[in-house]
Amino acid sequence: MAMVSRVTRWLPAAGLVLLCACNTAPVAPPLAAKEPADILAHLKYLASSKDIKHLVVIAPLTPDIVFPSAWWFHSQARNLGITLTPEELTQLGVAQWKDKLDNLPRSGDELPGYGIEQARATFNAGLYRLVKGFSADEWNKMYVMEVRQNPGNVKVMDVTIGFDAQPKIVVSCIKRTEDSWGVANMQYKVGIAKKK
Repeated sequence: MAMVSRVTRWLPAAGLVLLCACNTAPVAPPLAAKEPADILAHLKYLASSKDIKHLVVIAPLTPDIVFPSAWWFHSQARNLGITLTPEELTQLGVAQWKDKLDNLPRSGDELPGYGIEQARATFNAGLYRLVKGFSADEWNKMYVMEVRQNPGNVKVMDVTIGFDAQPKIVVSCIKRTEDSWGVANMQYKVGIAKKK
C-alpha cells in the first residue's frame, strides 16, 4: 500500500491542518485508520471499489452513535437526492427497510424490530449512500484540508475534506477501538448541484 505523505502544521485559530499529497484511491483495502485523517483513504476505497464489506472496518459499534447517525445519513442523502439501487439495498442487508430508510427513528425504542443489528446495517447503508454522492474521480481529488476537535464532543475529531480548495464534506471520527478510528458522522458542505 502506498504511503500518503502529509505536511502538518499547527495554526492557532484553525486547528491542525493536514494537506494530503496523494489523490488516488487505494487499490487494496486500507488497514484500520490509526489517525482520523486516515479515514479519507477508506472513503476513497469505498467509492472506487464498491466493496460494501469494507464498511465494517470504519463503522462504530455503539448504539449512541449508530442509531442517530443512521437516521442522519439517510435523511441527508434523501435531501441531496442520493439513492441506493435495489442490488445495493440487498447487498447492504437493508432491503426490508427500503421504505423506512428516509424516516428512520433516532433510537431503537421507536420502531418494532429495529434493534442494534438493524441499525448497524442501516448505518452502513447510509454511509455508503453518502459516499455515492461524489463519483470515484471526485473522491480521487479529495484531500484532507483540516483536522480539529469537535467543539461539542471531546471524543470526536472532525476531518474536513475537499478539492479545488473548497471543503466538500466534514467527517466526524471517533475511536472504534484503542487503535482505530471510525466514522461517527458525515456532513456535506455543498449541495449535489453545486458539488463540482
